[in-house]
Amino acid sequence: MFNKEGIPFFTVIIPFLSILFIAFFATSYHLKVTNEAFDNSIKEYKQQYILKSNDSQNLEKQIHKKTLEHKKYQKEFTDFMVVLTIAIIIFMALFSLLMISIISDVVKKYKEEVENKEHKLQTLNKSLASKVAIGIEEGKRKDKAILQQSKLARMGSMINMIAHQWRQPLTELSGVLMELETATRFKKVTDNHILNSIERSDKMIEFMSNTIDDFRNFFKPDKKKEKFSVLDSCQKAINLINASLDDAKIKLIVDVKNDKQINGYPTEFSQVILNLLMNAKDILVEKEISTPKIVIIIETKGLLSIVRVKDNAGGIKPEHFDLIFDPYFSTKDSSKGTGLGLYISKLIIERNMGGEFSVSNDDEGAVFKIILAG
Repeated sequence: MFNKEGIPFFTVIIPFLSILFIAFFATSYHLKVTNEAFDNSIKEYKQQYILKSNDSQNLEKQIHKKTLEHKKYQKEFTDFMVVLTIAIIIFMALFSLLMISIISDVVKKYKEEVENKEHKLQTLNKSLASKVAIGIEEGKRKDKAILQQSKLARMGSMINMIAHQWRQPLTELSGVLMELETATRFKKVTDNHILNSIERSDKMIEFMSNTIDDFRNFFKPDKKKEKFSVLDSCQKAINLINASLDDAKIKLIVDVKNDKQINGYPTEFSQVILNLLMNAKDILVEKEISTPKIVIIIETKGLLSIVRVKDNAGGIKPEHFDLIFDPYFSTKDSSKGTGLGLYISKLIIERNMGGEFSVSNDDEGAVFKIILAG
Protein backbone atom coordinates (compact mmCIF):
# COMPACT_ATOMS: atom_id res chain seq x y z
CA MET A 1 0.00 0.00 0.00
CA PHE A 2 2.96 2.33 0.64
CA ASN A 3 5.93 2.89 -1.63
CA LYS A 4 9.58 3.17 -0.54
CA GLU A 5 9.28 6.88 0.35
CA GLY A 6 6.34 6.23 2.69
CA ILE A 7 3.69 7.92 0.43
CA PRO A 8 0.43 5.94 -0.01
CA PHE A 9 0.34 4.19 -3.37
CA PHE A 10 -3.27 5.18 -4.13
CA THR A 11 -2.33 8.89 -4.10
CA VAL A 12 -0.75 8.20 -7.47
CA ILE A 13 -3.02 5.51 -8.95
CA ILE A 14 -6.45 7.03 -8.17
CA PRO A 15 -5.87 10.40 -9.96
CA PHE A 16 -4.46 8.45 -12.85
CA LEU A 17 -7.55 6.20 -13.02
CA SER A 18 -9.86 9.23 -12.77
CA ILE A 19 -8.17 10.95 -15.69
CA LEU A 20 -8.27 7.70 -17.64
CA PHE A 21 -12.00 7.34 -16.86
CA ILE A 22 -12.83 10.85 -18.14
CA ALA A 23 -10.68 10.32 -21.23
CA PHE A 24 -12.55 7.11 -21.98
CA PHE A 25 -15.96 8.76 -21.80
CA ALA A 26 -14.75 11.78 -23.75
CA THR A 27 -13.55 9.48 -26.50
CA SER A 28 -16.85 7.65 -26.47
CA TYR A 29 -18.68 10.99 -26.74
CA HIS A 30 -16.53 11.95 -29.71
CA LEU A 31 -17.24 8.65 -31.45
CA LYS A 32 -20.97 8.39 -30.71
CA VAL A 33 -22.41 11.88 -30.26
CA THR A 34 -20.54 14.26 -32.54
CA ASN A 35 -22.28 15.74 -35.61
CA GLU A 36 -19.64 14.36 -37.90
CA ALA A 37 -20.39 10.84 -36.77
CA PHE A 38 -24.15 11.48 -37.14
CA ASP A 39 -23.76 12.85 -40.71
CA ASN A 40 -21.80 9.80 -41.74
CA SER A 41 -24.50 7.59 -40.24
CA ILE A 42 -27.28 9.49 -42.18
CA LYS A 43 -25.38 9.15 -45.45
CA GLU A 44 -25.13 5.42 -45.01
CA TYR A 45 -28.83 5.27 -44.08
CA LYS A 46 -29.87 7.24 -47.23
CA GLN A 47 -27.88 4.96 -49.49
CA GLN A 48 -29.40 1.86 -47.98
CA TYR A 49 -32.93 3.30 -48.03
CA ILE A 50 -32.72 4.42 -51.72
CA LEU A 51 -31.58 0.98 -52.73
CA LYS A 52 -34.60 -0.59 -50.99
CA SER A 53 -37.30 2.01 -51.71
CA ASN A 54 -37.88 5.17 -53.85
CA ASP A 55 -40.22 6.83 -51.33
CA SER A 56 -38.43 10.15 -50.74
CA GLN A 57 -41.17 11.61 -48.58
CA ASN A 58 -40.94 8.78 -46.11
CA LEU A 59 -37.15 9.13 -46.20
CA GLU A 60 -37.35 12.75 -45.07
CA LYS A 61 -39.58 11.77 -42.17
CA GLN A 62 -37.17 9.08 -41.10
CA ILE A 63 -34.20 11.47 -41.32
CA HIS A 64 -36.06 14.15 -39.31
CA LYS A 65 -36.92 11.55 -36.69
CA LYS A 66 -33.32 10.38 -36.42
CA THR A 67 -32.10 13.98 -36.19
CA LEU A 68 -34.40 14.67 -33.25
CA GLU A 69 -33.27 11.44 -31.58
CA HIS A 70 -29.62 12.40 -32.18
CA LYS A 71 -30.05 15.84 -30.64
CA LYS A 72 -31.85 14.37 -27.67
CA TYR A 73 -29.16 11.71 -27.20
CA GLN A 74 -26.46 14.35 -27.68
CA LYS A 75 -28.02 16.57 -25.00
CA GLU A 76 -28.40 13.65 -22.58
CA PHE A 77 -24.82 12.54 -23.13
CA THR A 78 -23.53 16.09 -22.79
CA ASP A 79 -25.44 16.54 -19.55
CA PHE A 80 -24.07 13.22 -18.32
CA MET A 81 -20.50 14.24 -19.15
CA VAL A 82 -20.98 17.58 -17.35
CA VAL A 83 -22.36 15.86 -14.27
CA LEU A 84 -19.61 13.23 -14.44
CA THR A 85 -16.90 15.88 -14.81
CA ILE A 86 -18.30 17.92 -11.89
CA ALA A 87 -18.49 14.75 -9.77
CA ILE A 88 -14.92 13.85 -10.67
CA ILE A 89 -13.73 17.39 -9.87
CA ILE A 90 -15.49 17.32 -6.49
CA PHE A 91 -14.09 13.86 -5.82
CA MET A 92 -10.58 15.00 -6.77
CA ALA A 93 -10.90 18.06 -4.54
CA LEU A 94 -11.97 15.96 -1.57
CA PHE A 95 -9.38 13.35 -2.42
CA SER A 96 -6.68 16.05 -2.63
CA LEU A 97 -7.63 17.38 0.80
CA LEU A 98 -7.47 13.86 2.18
CA MET A 99 -4.13 13.24 0.52
CA ILE A 100 -2.72 16.54 1.77
CA SER A 101 -3.62 15.47 5.29
CA ILE A 102 -2.13 11.98 4.80
CA ILE A 103 1.04 13.28 3.15
CA SER A 104 1.41 15.90 5.87
CA ASP A 105 1.24 13.14 8.50
CA VAL A 106 3.71 11.03 6.53
CA VAL A 107 6.14 13.95 6.16
CA LYS A 108 5.79 14.77 9.85
CA LYS A 109 6.45 11.16 10.75
CA TYR A 110 9.43 11.06 8.38
CA LYS A 111 10.85 14.25 9.95
CA GLU A 112 10.47 12.74 13.41
CA GLU A 113 12.25 9.59 12.28
CA VAL A 114 15.05 11.65 10.74
CA GLU A 115 15.40 13.71 13.92
CA ASN A 116 15.46 10.55 16.04
CA LYS A 117 18.08 8.97 13.81
CA GLU A 118 20.11 12.17 13.83
CA HIS A 119 19.92 12.26 17.62
CA LYS A 120 21.00 8.61 17.79
CA LEU A 121 23.83 9.34 15.36
CA GLN A 122 25.05 12.26 17.45
CA THR A 123 24.91 10.10 20.57
CA LEU A 124 26.77 7.33 18.72
CA ASN A 125 29.42 9.79 17.53
CA LYS A 126 29.98 11.01 21.08
CA SER A 127 30.21 7.48 22.44
CA LEU A 128 32.37 6.43 19.48
CA ALA A 129 34.80 9.28 20.13
CA SER A 130 35.13 8.20 23.75
CA LYS A 131 35.51 4.55 22.71
CA VAL A 132 38.21 5.49 20.20
CA ALA A 133 40.04 7.48 22.87
CA ILE A 134 39.80 4.52 25.26
CA GLY A 135 40.98 2.18 22.47
CA ILE A 136 43.97 4.41 21.73
CA GLU A 137 44.92 4.47 25.42
CA GLU A 138 44.57 0.69 25.64
CA GLY A 139 46.68 0.35 22.49
CA LYS A 140 49.37 2.56 24.02
CA ARG A 141 49.31 0.51 27.22
CA LYS A 142 49.58 -2.71 25.22
CA ASP A 143 52.47 -1.30 23.18
CA LYS A 144 54.25 -0.29 26.39
CA ALA A 145 53.64 -3.75 27.84
CA ILE A 146 54.93 -5.37 24.64
CA LEU A 147 58.04 -3.20 24.63
CA GLN A 148 58.65 -3.87 28.33
CA GLN A 149 58.32 -7.63 27.84
CA SER A 150 60.55 -7.38 24.79
CA LYS A 151 63.20 -5.57 26.85
CA LEU A 152 63.01 -8.24 29.56
CA ALA A 153 63.24 -11.00 26.96
CA ARG A 154 66.25 -9.33 25.32
CA MET A 155 67.88 -8.90 28.73
CA GLY A 156 67.49 -12.63 29.40
CA SER A 157 68.88 -13.46 25.96
CA MET A 158 71.76 -11.05 26.50
CA ILE A 159 72.70 -12.64 29.83
CA ASN A 160 72.56 -16.10 28.22
CA MET A 161 74.78 -15.03 25.33
CA ILE A 162 77.24 -13.26 27.66
CA ALA A 163 77.49 -16.51 29.62
CA HIS A 164 78.38 -18.37 26.42
CA GLN A 165 80.87 -15.68 25.39
CA TRP A 166 82.55 -15.72 28.80
CA ARG A 167 82.63 -19.48 29.24
CA GLN A 168 85.74 -20.07 27.10
CA PRO A 169 87.86 -17.14 28.44
CA LEU A 170 86.90 -18.02 32.02
CA THR A 171 88.01 -21.60 31.42
CA GLU A 172 91.31 -20.38 29.97
CA LEU A 173 91.77 -17.91 32.84
CA SER A 174 91.13 -20.71 35.33
CA GLY A 175 93.76 -22.80 33.52
CA VAL A 176 96.32 -20.01 33.75
CA LEU A 177 95.73 -19.61 37.50
CA MET A 178 95.95 -23.39 38.07
CA GLU A 179 99.17 -23.52 36.07
CA LEU A 180 100.59 -20.63 38.09
CA GLU A 181 99.48 -22.24 41.37
CA THR A 182 101.10 -25.57 40.44
CA ALA A 183 104.38 -23.88 39.50
CA THR A 184 104.35 -21.94 42.78
CA ARG A 185 103.72 -25.06 44.88
CA PHE A 186 106.63 -26.89 43.26
CA LYS A 187 108.92 -23.83 43.55
CA LYS A 188 109.27 -23.67 39.76
CA VAL A 189 107.69 -20.28 39.20
CA THR A 190 109.88 -17.67 37.50
CA ASP A 191 109.45 -13.98 36.82
CA ASN A 192 109.05 -14.69 33.11
CA HIS A 193 106.36 -17.28 33.85
CA ILE A 194 104.47 -14.83 36.10
CA LEU A 195 104.64 -12.00 33.54
CA ASN A 196 103.53 -14.34 30.76
CA SER A 197 100.56 -15.52 32.85
CA ILE A 198 99.60 -11.93 33.67
CA GLU A 199 99.76 -10.97 29.99
CA ARG A 200 97.55 -13.90 28.97
CA SER A 201 95.12 -13.10 31.79
CA ASP A 202 94.97 -9.44 30.79
CA LYS A 203 94.07 -10.40 27.20
CA MET A 204 91.25 -12.65 28.34
CA ILE A 205 89.94 -10.03 30.79
CA GLU A 206 90.08 -7.42 28.04
CA PHE A 207 88.14 -9.76 25.74
CA MET A 208 85.47 -10.21 28.41
CA SER A 209 85.29 -6.45 28.99
CA ASN A 210 84.92 -5.85 25.25
CA THR A 211 82.11 -8.40 25.21
CA ILE A 212 80.22 -6.33 27.80
CA ASP A 213 80.75 -3.18 25.70
CA ASP A 214 79.58 -4.98 22.57
CA PHE A 215 76.34 -6.05 24.25
CA ARG A 216 75.75 -2.66 25.82
CA ASN A 217 76.19 -0.84 22.50
CA PHE A 218 74.29 -3.49 20.61
CA PHE A 219 71.04 -2.92 22.50
CA LYS A 220 71.38 0.86 22.54
CA PRO A 221 68.62 2.29 20.26
CA ASP A 222 69.58 4.23 17.14
CA LYS A 223 68.55 7.88 17.18
CA LYS A 224 68.75 8.63 13.46
CA LYS A 225 69.13 6.83 10.17
CA GLU A 226 72.61 6.36 8.73
CA LYS A 227 74.40 4.54 5.95
CA PHE A 228 75.71 1.14 6.99
CA SER A 229 76.98 -2.09 5.47
CA VAL A 230 74.55 -5.01 5.55
CA LEU A 231 77.39 -7.49 6.05
CA ASP A 232 78.93 -5.49 8.91
CA SER A 233 75.58 -5.26 10.68
CA CYS A 234 75.03 -9.01 10.26
CA GLN A 235 78.55 -9.68 11.53
CA LYS A 236 77.84 -7.81 14.77
CA ALA A 237 74.91 -10.14 15.44
CA ILE A 238 77.02 -13.18 14.51
CA ASN A 239 79.80 -12.13 16.93
CA LEU A 240 77.33 -12.12 19.80
CA ILE A 241 75.76 -15.51 19.13
CA ASN A 242 78.72 -17.36 17.61
CA ALA A 243 79.78 -18.91 20.92
CA SER A 244 76.22 -20.15 21.55
CA LEU A 245 76.11 -21.72 18.08
CA ASP A 246 79.46 -23.41 18.65
CA ASP A 247 78.23 -24.72 22.00
CA ALA A 248 75.15 -26.22 20.29
CA LYS A 249 77.36 -27.60 17.46
CA ILE A 250 75.41 -25.62 14.84
CA LYS A 251 77.21 -24.77 11.61
CA LEU A 252 76.80 -21.16 10.47
CA ILE A 253 77.34 -20.38 6.76
CA VAL A 254 77.53 -16.77 5.56
CA ASP A 255 77.11 -16.57 1.76
CA VAL A 256 77.85 -13.01 0.58
CA LYS A 257 76.93 -12.61 -3.08
CA ASN A 258 76.85 -8.80 -2.99
CA ASP A 259 77.16 -6.46 -0.02
CA LYS A 260 75.67 -2.99 -0.09
CA GLN A 261 75.39 0.23 1.89
CA ILE A 262 71.80 0.99 2.90
CA ASN A 263 70.19 3.83 4.81
CA GLY A 264 68.57 2.85 8.11
CA TYR A 265 69.21 1.88 11.71
CA PRO A 266 72.23 -0.47 11.84
CA THR A 267 71.82 -1.52 15.48
CA GLU A 268 68.11 -2.33 15.09
CA PHE A 269 68.88 -4.27 11.90
CA SER A 270 71.52 -6.27 13.79
CA GLN A 271 68.94 -7.02 16.47
CA VAL A 272 66.61 -8.45 13.80
CA ILE A 273 69.39 -10.70 12.45
CA LEU A 274 70.28 -11.77 16.00
CA ASN A 275 66.66 -12.63 16.73
CA LEU A 276 66.42 -14.76 13.57
CA LEU A 277 69.65 -16.57 14.46
CA MET A 278 68.42 -17.21 18.01
CA ASN A 279 65.09 -18.57 16.77
CA ALA A 280 66.86 -20.84 14.28
CA LYS A 281 69.23 -22.08 16.99
CA ASP A 282 66.36 -22.81 19.40
CA ILE A 283 64.32 -24.79 16.85
CA LEU A 284 67.38 -26.78 15.70
CA VAL A 285 68.20 -27.71 19.31
CA GLU A 286 64.55 -28.48 20.11
CA LYS A 287 64.14 -30.83 17.13
CA GLU A 288 67.61 -32.37 17.72
CA ILE A 289 68.61 -32.09 14.06
CA SER A 290 71.59 -34.39 13.41
CA THR A 291 73.57 -31.94 11.24
CA PRO A 292 72.16 -28.54 12.21
CA LYS A 293 73.05 -25.52 10.10
CA ILE A 294 72.03 -21.91 9.58
CA VAL A 295 72.69 -20.08 6.31
CA ILE A 296 72.78 -16.29 5.88
CA ILE A 297 72.62 -15.17 2.23
CA ILE A 298 73.32 -11.52 1.40
CA GLU A 299 72.67 -10.26 -2.13
CA THR A 300 71.49 -7.21 -4.06
CA LYS A 301 69.05 -6.68 -6.93
CA GLY A 302 69.24 -3.20 -8.37
CA LEU A 303 68.49 -0.75 -5.55
CA LEU A 304 67.35 -3.52 -3.22
CA SER A 305 69.39 -5.33 -0.62
CA ILE A 306 68.10 -8.82 0.20
CA VAL A 307 69.02 -10.90 3.26
CA ARG A 308 67.82 -14.48 3.75
CA VAL A 309 68.23 -16.43 6.98
CA LYS A 310 67.40 -20.11 6.57
CA ASP A 311 67.79 -23.31 8.59
CA ASN A 312 67.31 -27.05 8.10
CA ALA A 313 64.81 -27.65 10.92
CA GLY A 314 61.95 -28.76 8.65
CA GLY A 315 60.06 -25.49 8.23
CA ILE A 316 56.98 -23.80 9.66
CA LYS A 317 53.61 -25.57 9.78
CA PRO A 318 51.08 -24.20 7.23
CA GLU A 319 48.56 -23.29 9.95
CA HIS A 320 51.17 -21.05 11.63
CA PHE A 321 51.97 -18.85 8.62
CA ASP A 322 49.14 -16.38 9.31
CA LEU A 323 50.08 -16.13 13.00
CA ILE A 324 53.88 -16.19 12.92
CA PHE A 325 54.24 -12.37 13.15
CA ASP A 326 51.44 -11.83 15.69
CA PRO A 327 52.48 -10.58 19.14
CA TYR A 328 52.64 -13.28 21.84
CA PHE A 329 52.41 -16.11 19.29
CA SER A 330 55.18 -18.65 19.77
CA THR A 331 55.72 -22.31 18.95
CA LYS A 332 58.24 -22.54 21.80
CA ASP A 333 57.51 -23.45 25.37
CA SER A 334 56.38 -20.42 27.41
CA SER A 335 59.58 -20.63 29.46
CA LYS A 336 61.71 -20.29 26.31
CA GLY A 337 59.99 -17.47 24.44
CA THR A 338 57.49 -14.62 24.70
CA GLY A 339 56.34 -14.56 21.07
CA LEU A 340 57.49 -10.94 20.65
CA GLY A 341 60.74 -11.40 18.73
CA LEU A 342 59.32 -11.72 15.22
CA TYR A 343 56.62 -9.12 15.94
CA ILE A 344 59.26 -6.55 17.01
CA SER A 345 61.48 -7.55 14.06
CA LYS A 346 58.65 -6.95 11.59
CA LEU A 347 57.98 -3.53 13.12
CA ILE A 348 61.67 -2.60 12.79
CA ILE A 349 61.99 -3.70 9.15
CA GLU A 350 58.63 -2.54 7.80
CA ARG A 351 57.63 0.44 9.97
CA ASN A 352 60.99 1.89 10.99
CA MET A 353 63.02 1.10 7.86
CA GLY A 354 60.30 0.92 5.17
CA GLY A 355 61.29 -2.57 4.02
CA GLU A 356 59.61 -5.94 3.65
CA PHE A 357 59.84 -8.89 6.04
CA SER A 358 58.38 -12.28 5.05
CA VAL A 359 58.73 -16.00 5.68
CA SER A 360 58.42 -19.12 3.55
CA ASN A 361 59.54 -22.76 3.53
CA ASP A 362 62.03 -24.47 1.25
CA ASP A 363 63.07 -28.13 1.01
CA GLU A 364 65.09 -27.97 4.26
CA GLY A 365 63.33 -25.53 6.53
CA ALA A 366 62.13 -21.97 7.13
CA VAL A 367 63.44 -19.03 5.11
CA PHE A 368 63.10 -15.50 6.52
CA LYS A 369 63.54 -12.84 3.86
CA ILE A 370 64.36 -9.15 4.44
CA ILE A 371 64.19 -6.64 1.57
CA LEU A 372 65.47 -3.09 2.05
CA ALA A 373 65.96 -0.23 -0.40
CA GLY A 374 69.47 1.19 -0.60
